Amino acid sequence: MRFRNAIPRRGLLRGLFFLLGGALLPRAARSQEKLKKEDAKYQTLPKGQQRCEICLQFRAPNRCKLVAGEITPKGWCQYFAARENAR
Repeated sequence: MRFRNAIPRRGLLRGLFFLLGGALLPRAARSQEKLKKEDAKYQTLPKGQQRCEICLQFRAPNRCKLVAGEITPKGWCQYFAARENAR
């Protein structure tokens, strides 16, 4: 039995997914604003082998998709995510 004005289950689930999925993203990714360096815990030195130049968010020569302003390729922040082919 179908109700005439009922929300389709697929649409409801899709809406919930996007609503909850967006809550898990960093604020900068949700609003297209970049994070301040302090908020991202950015530092100009690498953390072990982790460094900006091998991160998914890095844009050569000195930019990041998430962190505002110029960054150094040898830097690091808490949102580091290595590219698959990184060395």
